[in-house]
Amino acid sequence: MTSLRAVNETFSELFASASERTVTIRTADGHALVRAKLLHAAAAAVAGVIVAPRITAAAAMGALLKGITVTVDGPSDEPAAA
Repeated sequence: MTSLRAVNETFSELFASASERTVTIRTADGHALVRAKLLHAAAAAVAGVIVAPRITAAAAMGALLKGITVTVDGPSDEPAAA
């Protein structure tokens, strides 16, 4: 029974830290395009891969070619000025 509690506590900590972190998508010159919570960004990415994998792959390739960067900022990190 204690192992089940440990697993529950671990998942609770993971979800709590994911809701505190933000994902920022920036252009090559550093301007922020999108800023979202990590949990929301992960859900959108999974939905995109499931619903339209070819479009998701094309968007990822386009982002690589354009120099788009993705950063994950923690709760103590200050987001860079855009």
